[in-house]
Amino acid sequence: MTITQKSHQAYPKLVTVVGAKSGEKVNYMAAAWHTCLSHTPPLYGVAISPKRFTHDMIIKSGEFNCNFLPFNKLELINATGQISGKDCNKIDVLNLQIEQGIHINIPFISDAYEVIECKLKQTIKVGDHTLFVGEIVHVEEKDDIFRENRILNRQNIYPTLYLGSDTYITIDKSSIVVLPRD
Repeated sequence: MTITQKSHQAYPKLVTVVGAKSGEKVNYMAAAWHTCLSHTPPLYGVAISPKRFTHDMIIKSGEFNCNFLPFNKLELINATGQISGKDCNKIDVLNLQIEQGIHINIPFISDAYEVIECKLKQTIKVGDHTLFVGEIVHVEEKDDIFRENRILNRQNIYPTLYLGSDTYITIDKSSIVVLPRD
């Protein structure tokens, strides 16, 4: 059997919109391949193809952010992955509302319920992508998004999950099951 792209995808995945800046140019792109990597130090990883405009911007600036947007911003999320920042200013074209980054020089998307700001620590070539390993220097989150146990507060947010092929889903209250711990 030949392994193909279709035979090894692991979806659904929580979507993030990766922000990058090089010089005065700011760009955002939707990404499903991202994850926490370490608690100590706090590390976060994003896998991006060298074909993407954002790729070289991260290398040049040495920083990036991850913007987590609610499901009602789905069209905006998808658009950040459909048009290239090489050809336009996505902030203007998509009418993005942004705020200045807190600990990095990259603005974050105002509609994000959580933003992770990272300083680039390492790049690792993994097949046809580069894994950008960033040290988390700041986390910005909206009020009442997480409960005291750091579980997403489903009363206040519908996260965006990617299923592949420009198909998305979110969760509903009936799909949440909390199992007791021993």
